[in-house]
Amino acid sequence: MKWNAKTIGIVAGAIVLIAALGFVVARSGPVLGQSFTIGYVDMVRAVDAHPRKASAEGALKDYAQSQIADAQQRMKGLSAGQQQDIQRVTQQQVLKKRQELIGGLEKDIRAAIEKVAKEQGVGIVLSREVVLYGGVDLTDQVIKAIGGK
Repeated sequence: MKWNAKTIGIVAGAIVLIAALGFVVARSGPVLGQSFTIGYVDMVRAVDAHPRKASAEGALKDYAQSQIADAQQRMKGLSAGQQQDIQRVTQQQVLKKRQELIGGLEKDIRAAIEKVAKEQGVGIVLSREVVLYGGVDLTDQVIKAIGGK
Protein backbone atom coordinates (compact mmCIF):
# COMPACT_ATOMS: atom_id res chain seq x y z
CA MET A 1 0.00 0.00 0.00
CA LYS A 2 1.33 3.39 -0.96
CA TRP A 3 1.21 6.19 1.58
CA ASN A 4 0.26 9.13 -0.55
CA ALA A 5 -0.73 12.54 0.75
CA LYS A 6 -4.46 11.73 0.71
CA THR A 7 -4.03 8.60 2.86
CA ILE A 8 -1.77 10.39 5.33
CA GLY A 9 -4.30 13.24 5.57
CA ILE A 10 -7.14 10.82 6.30
CA VAL A 11 -5.12 8.98 8.97
CA ALA A 12 -4.05 12.26 10.58
CA GLY A 13 -7.66 13.48 10.58
CA ALA A 14 -8.85 10.25 12.21
CA ILE A 15 -6.19 10.54 14.93
CA VAL A 16 -7.20 14.15 15.66
CA LEU A 17 -10.87 13.15 15.79
CA ILE A 18 -10.17 10.26 18.18
CA ALA A 19 -8.07 12.51 20.41
CA ALA A 20 -10.81 15.16 20.47
CA LEU A 21 -13.47 12.58 21.34
CA GLY A 22 -11.27 11.20 24.10
CA PHE A 23 -10.84 14.67 25.54
CA VAL A 24 -14.59 15.33 25.46
CA VAL A 25 -15.42 11.99 27.09
CA ALA A 26 -12.78 12.52 29.77
CA ARG A 27 -14.11 15.97 30.61
CA SER A 28 -17.82 15.11 30.60
CA GLY A 29 -19.27 13.45 33.64
CA PRO A 30 -18.09 10.76 35.96
CA VAL A 31 -15.26 8.42 35.17
CA LEU A 32 -15.80 4.71 35.50
CA GLY A 33 -15.74 3.79 39.15
CA GLN A 34 -17.17 7.10 40.30
CA SER A 35 -20.76 7.17 41.42
CA PHE A 36 -23.53 9.35 40.06
CA THR A 37 -27.17 9.61 40.98
CA ILE A 38 -29.97 8.29 38.82
CA GLY A 39 -33.47 9.59 39.30
CA TYR A 40 -36.82 8.70 37.84
CA VAL A 41 -40.16 10.38 37.28
CA ASP A 42 -43.59 8.82 36.92
CA MET A 43 -44.65 10.71 33.80
CA VAL A 44 -48.27 9.53 34.02
CA ARG A 45 -48.61 11.00 37.52
CA ALA A 46 -46.83 14.17 36.45
CA VAL A 47 -49.12 14.70 33.44
CA ASP A 48 -52.20 13.89 35.54
CA ALA A 49 -51.10 16.47 38.12
CA HIS A 50 -50.35 19.22 35.59
CA PRO A 51 -52.59 22.22 36.29
CA ARG A 52 -53.50 22.61 32.60
CA LYS A 53 -54.36 18.94 31.99
CA ALA A 54 -58.12 19.36 32.48
CA SER A 55 -58.31 22.31 30.09
CA ALA A 56 -56.16 20.48 27.51
CA GLU A 57 -58.40 17.42 27.69
CA GLY A 58 -61.51 19.59 27.43
CA ALA A 59 -60.13 21.39 24.40
CA LEU A 60 -59.21 18.05 22.81
CA LYS A 61 -62.66 16.63 23.48
CA ASP A 62 -64.36 19.68 21.93
CA TYR A 63 -62.05 19.56 18.91
CA ALA A 64 -62.61 15.82 18.40
CA GLN A 65 -66.37 16.17 18.62
CA SER A 66 -66.43 18.99 16.07
CA GLN A 67 -64.13 17.09 13.70
CA ILE A 68 -66.24 13.91 13.99
CA ALA A 69 -69.47 15.84 13.38
CA ASP A 70 -67.92 17.53 10.36
CA ALA A 71 -66.65 14.19 9.03
CA GLN A 72 -70.07 12.59 9.44
CA GLN A 73 -71.63 15.39 7.39
CA ARG A 74 -69.04 15.00 4.63
CA MET A 75 -69.43 11.19 4.52
CA LYS A 76 -73.12 11.26 3.61
CA GLY A 77 -73.68 9.70 0.23
CA LEU A 78 -70.04 8.69 -0.28
CA SER A 79 -68.70 5.22 -1.01
CA ALA A 80 -67.26 3.06 1.76
CA GLY A 81 -63.72 3.74 0.57
CA GLN A 82 -64.25 7.49 0.56
CA GLN A 83 -65.79 7.29 4.04
CA GLN A 84 -62.75 5.38 5.30
CA ASP A 85 -60.47 8.05 3.85
CA ILE A 86 -62.39 10.78 5.67
CA GLN A 87 -62.29 8.79 8.92
CA ARG A 88 -58.54 8.26 8.59
CA VAL A 89 -57.91 11.96 7.94
CA THR A 90 -60.13 12.91 10.89
CA GLN A 91 -58.26 10.51 13.19
CA GLN A 92 -54.95 11.97 12.07
CA GLN A 93 -56.18 15.50 12.74
CA VAL A 94 -57.37 14.55 16.23
CA LEU A 95 -54.06 12.80 17.01
CA LYS A 96 -52.13 15.85 15.79
CA LYS A 97 -54.22 18.13 18.02
CA ARG A 98 -53.68 15.78 20.96
CA GLN A 99 -49.92 15.94 20.42
CA GLU A 100 -50.08 19.74 20.39
CA LEU A 101 -52.07 19.96 23.61
CA ILE A 102 -50.53 17.13 25.63
CA GLY A 103 -47.07 17.74 24.13
CA GLY A 104 -47.14 21.23 25.62
CA LEU A 105 -47.74 19.74 29.06
CA GLU A 106 -44.88 17.29 28.60
CA LYS A 107 -42.58 20.13 27.56
CA ASP A 108 -43.38 21.91 30.85
CA ILE A 109 -42.77 18.69 32.76
CA ARG A 110 -39.43 18.07 31.06
CA ALA A 111 -38.28 21.59 31.96
CA ALA A 112 -39.31 20.95 35.58
CA ILE A 113 -37.46 17.62 35.54
CA GLU A 114 -34.28 19.32 34.39
CA LYS A 115 -34.62 22.00 37.09
CA VAL A 116 -35.31 19.50 39.88
CA ALA A 117 -32.54 17.16 38.74
CA LYS A 118 -29.99 19.97 38.81
CA GLU A 119 -31.17 21.08 42.26
CA GLN A 120 -30.96 17.52 43.60
CA GLY A 121 -27.61 16.74 41.94
CA VAL A 122 -29.12 13.99 39.79
CA GLY A 123 -27.14 13.24 36.64
CA ILE A 124 -29.59 11.00 34.81
CA VAL A 125 -33.40 10.95 34.96
CA LEU A 126 -35.39 8.05 33.55
CA SER A 127 -39.06 7.31 33.18
CA ARG A 128 -40.49 5.25 36.07
CA GLU A 129 -41.51 2.51 33.64
CA VAL A 130 -37.90 1.59 32.86
CA VAL A 131 -36.60 1.53 36.44
CA LEU A 132 -36.75 -1.91 38.00
CA TYR A 133 -34.78 -1.18 41.15
CA GLY A 134 -33.17 1.76 42.90
CA GLY A 135 -32.92 5.34 41.85
CA VAL A 136 -34.31 8.49 43.41
CA ASP A 137 -38.00 9.26 42.85
CA LEU A 138 -38.26 12.88 41.73
CA THR A 139 -41.97 12.75 40.83
CA ASP A 140 -43.28 14.70 43.83
CA GLN A 141 -40.69 17.47 43.41
CA VAL A 142 -41.46 17.72 39.69
CA ILE A 143 -45.21 17.94 40.39
CA LYS A 144 -44.52 20.67 42.91
CA ALA A 145 -42.31 22.51 40.40
CA ILE A 146 -45.05 22.56 37.74
CA GLY A 147 -47.58 23.74 40.31
CA GLY A 148 -49.57 20.54 40.19
CA LYS A 149 -51.81 18.96 42.75
